[in-house]
Amino acid sequence: MAMSTAEEANRDACTGVATAFTIVSIVIVGLRVYARTVVVRNFGKDDWAMLGALLFTIAYLVAIFVLRANGMGFSGAVLSLDQMTVLIKTTLAIEIMYYVLIFCVKVSILFFYLRIAANKSFELGCKATIYFLAVFTVVCVIACVTQCVPLHKMWDFLGVVQGHCINTTALFYSTSAINIITDIWIIALPIKTLWSIQRPTHEKFALIFVFSLGIFSCIASIVRLHSIRIYTQSPDPFYDSVPINLWSMIEVNIGIWCASIPALKALITHRRRGDTQASGAYKYHSRDKSGAKISGGMIGGSGGSSSARSQGMPVDIYDLKTFEETGSVQSPQQAVRKKSNVDSEWSADSQERIIEHARV
Repeated sequence: MAMSTAEEANRDACTGVATAFTIVSIVIVGLRVYARTVVVRNFGKDDWAMLGALLFTIAYLVAIFVLRANGMGFSGAVLSLDQMTVLIKTTLAIEIMYYVLIFCVKVSILFFYLRIAANKSFELGCKATIYFLAVFTVVCVIACVTQCVPLHKMWDFLGVVQGHCINTTALFYSTSAINIITDIWIIALPIKTLWSIQRPTHEKFALIFVFSLGIFSCIASIVRLHSIRIYTQSPDPFYDSVPINLWSMIEVNIGIWCASIPALKALITHRRRGDTQASGAYKYHSRDKSGAKISGGMIGGSGGSSSARSQGMPVDIYDLKTFEETGSVQSPQQAVRKKSNVDSEWSADSQERIIEHARV
C-alpha cells in the first residue's frame, strides 16, 4: 500500500485526538465516580449511565485503532479487499456503538435532572424524553443491522451477493437531525424550572449556564453532520472516513465532560464543608429520596428545628421540589416559616445549593 504524508497525517491526527479526548473522559468519569461513591455516597442511575457511555467510548477508540491498522483515510484504490472488508465491518460496529453511546450520555443527563425535578411537569418531561430516546436508539440499532439484506452484502465489493441495501445517506441524515433536536430539547428542558427560583437574575443565569454546557456537544454534532455529508457524497468514502470518526469522538467525549461537570462540584464543596466545620460551624443532615445522607453549613445557628431532629425528620434545604409551594428553595419543615425569616437565615448562594443537591 503506497503511503501518503497527508493521508498519514490525517489518520494520525484522528487517532491522537480520539486518544487524548478519551483519556480526559476516563479521568473525569473516574473523579465523578469517586465523588459519588466516596464523598457523597450516593451513586445513582445517572452515574451508571455515564459509566456505560465511557465503556462504549473506549470501545469506539479501540475500533478507531482497528481502522487505522487497516488503512483508514487512504483511497480505496490502494487498499486490499481484506482491508476494505475489515473497514466496513468495523464501521458497522462503530455505527451501533455510537447510537448506544449517545443514548447513555443523554440518559445520564436526564437521570441527573430527575434528582432535582422541582415539579411534576419537569419530571414527566424527563421521563418521556428517556422513553423516546430508548425507542429511538432501538430503531437506530435495528436499522444498522438490517441496512443490507443479507447483511454481508455491505462488504460485497465483487457484486456476487444477491440482496438490497437501504439509503444509508437518508438514515444518517435523519438520525443526526433527531440527535441534534434532542440535544437542544435536553438543554432547554430545565430552564423554566431554574428560572422560577426566586434568586437574583445573575444567579439564575449562572445556573442556566452550568446546566447548558451540553451546547458544546450540540455544536460538535452539527459539525459532525457536515462530515456525514462529505462522507456520504464522496466518490471514495474510504478516503473521506477520517472527519466523521474524528468529530464523532469529539462529540461524545465533550458530551461526557459536560454531563459530568456538575457531579465534580462535590469535590469542591466537600473541601469547603470540611473547612467550615473545622472553624466551628454547625452541621445539619438530611436524606434524599434514595435515603443517602448529605450535610452542609449553618441554618440560622442551629441544626434545624428541635422537633424535626427529635423525630428523626429530614431537613433538606436543597429540595427543589418544594419551591413551588414556598417560593424558595427550602425543606418542608422550613416552609412554614415566613419568607423574610427564611431569606435572612439561609445563604444567598442558591447556585451552590442546587448544584450540591444535584450531585447528591
